[in-house]
Amino acid sequence: MKFSIIPKHALFLLLCLVMITLLIPPSGEAASVDLEWRIIAASHQKGSVDPRLKDIYRNLGAIFNYNSYKLVNMNRVHLSPNQSVSIPLSNVKTCIIKLTQATPKWAHIQIQITKKGQTIFGTNARLMNGRMLLLGGPSSKGKALIFSLRSFW
Repeated sequence: MKFSIIPKHALFLLLCLVMITLLIPPSGEAASVDLEWRIIAASHQKGSVDPRLKDIYRNLGAIFNYNSYKLVNMNRVHLSPNQSVSIPLSNVKTCIIKLTQATPKWAHIQIQITKKGQTIFGTNARLMNGRMLLLGGPSSKGKALIFSLRSFW
């Protein structure tokens, strides 16, 4: 009777291993990533903090030295590796965020800001699942753009 129980357990374990193997993408890469971005206008002028930023206000205040923060744009997109999203910043400026690679631990992204099609800023970053990255742009006339990026998978 013990012989009939052992094969059932072995079959169950084998079935579990097959299911796990099918659920994990090849070469340790995640299939896709949800990317959330917020574009924030920061200013040295007296003002307030946009209530939609209350969950990240402490982080903003710890890193940046501005008096007011206003949410300009926010969205969440689903990206696969080598897919990108273009975010208009003005009539002539665009932010392009591209997912270059997704692994179980990291989402690798490229960030570019273009002006009339020419790249004026570019960087690469790695995001952990659920963690936030804040990028501050150059200040001009007491104002700056701050990018908040967060990935989920």
